[in-house]
Amino acid sequence: MRSVPHFLLFTLLLAGCAASPSPLRVTHTEFGPSIWSDSQRSAGVLFQDGAQSAAVNGGTLWAFGDTFYGKPQPGSQPQNSQIRGATGTTIAFLPADETNLPPALHYFTGPDGTATNPLSLFPEEPAATNRMWPLGAIGLGPRTYLFYSMIEKTDGPGPWNFRSIGGGLAYADQPLSTYTRIRPGGHWKFPIEPIQLMREDNWLYLFEISSAPKGLILARVGVDRIEDPAAYEFFTRQGWSTNRTAVKVILREAYGQVSVIRNTARNNYLMATSSDFFHPREIQLRESAHLEGPWSAPVRIPVPELPGKKTKLIYGAFLHPELSDVPAHRHVATFCRMLDGEWDLTNPEWVTLTLAP
Repeated sequence: MRSVPHFLLFTLLLAGCAASPSPLRVTHTEFGPSIWSDSQRSAGVLFQDGAQSAAVNGGTLWAFGDTFYGKPQPGSQPQNSQIRGATGTTIAFLPADETNLPPALHYFTGPDGTATNPLSLFPEEPAATNRMWPLGAIGLGPRTYLFYSMIEKTDGPGPWNFRSIGGGLAYADQPLSTYTRIRPGGHWKFPIEPIQLMREDNWLYLFEISSAPKGLILARVGVDRIEDPAAYEFFTRQGWSTNRTAVKVILREAYGQVSVIRNTARNNYLMATSSDFFHPREIQLRESAHLEGPWSAPVRIPVPELPGKKTKLIYGAFLHPELSDVPAHRHVATFCRMLDGEWDLTNPEWVTLTLAP
């Protein structure tokens, strides 16, 4: 009979000794409008997706994906006719203790005051086909780290004509500034493309939606070795290995993005996941006592339709502890929606979720 690894046995014993919380349950939801406000208007932002946040020095860094910019007119909502260009990544800063909705974000802008990309291609990378999307971020002391996915445009038809060719890591000594892409040994690729990072003592834990194996995987790296691609270890269910091919999925039903936070009110971890094409118009919540799982069955939260619109998919569901009231079990999340219409663009929306004690 195969023996149980000591660290797993210890985890199981601790779980058995702890009082089991009541099942995860949402008692109230309140859907708000999009987060687009004067913050975006002043930075020339018309439409964007993403809106993941990470704790950094002095507040939180918000990262957005495809951002369309132009000249929004005072007193009116953004229009497609105002679009003057687009970029794959923009960032914004929210000072600590600013908890109003929508958040009053301060964008990283160029000389003309328009939100601009903090990441730059290397000279050998073709700008006609390559762009970068932001992944997870984390603040370590005064330095902020931002992972990114390098996207290559292909000849495929329609909106899905792109593919990821790898993930990299960049840093800045001020959250709202230009980021330097790291090239250890002359190569920018890192062994993981994490959408979420969490720090536990001297370890960083990283979550990735993987295509092989298919599902959510977990990696870790020492805090002081984040810039070393060789130091990353992958969870194999039997322990940790620097060999990525040994990694095992910790949650099969995870698509697009995940967001994980500590839920101190229930003494566990809370996860928000995006929809899939079988349940396209909902946010899903799960919880676990341990980052490696097991994760609970999802609590499904239907997202109401916009007047006169048809939503094809809800994606980019991210939890925001900086806006939440955890003692009251009230959590704030943002999400994005893909509408059924060509060039029918939107902005992230917010929702408050009250959990049962």
